[in-house]
Amino acid sequence: MNLTIRKKKICKDVDKLPQFVREQAAQQIETLQAAATLSDVSNVSHLQGTHEPYYRLKFGDYRMMLYYYQDTNTVMLLSITHRKDTYKKHNLPWK
Repeated sequence: MNLTIRKKKICKDVDKLPQFVREQAAQQIETLQAAATLSDVSNVSHLQGTHEPYYRLKFGDYRMMLYYYQDTNTVMLLSITHRKDTYKKHNLPWK
């Protein structure tokens, strides 16, 4: 599986995170890169209420928002935020 990262956005998000969360996020990114498919990662699930391929990866109180391109088997990392802010920042179809 290929992993693409929105570098400007992720850098802003990571700068706001505590150090221990940065380390956890790095571990989760390594897990995503090592996985053959998105379903191989245990804490990833499809967002309910949308037909588009939005996914979230949970780790602690933080979430990584992902967009999955099935035709190329590529995952785009959209953001890393605290769970209370995760769904507010994205223009998701049910909002």
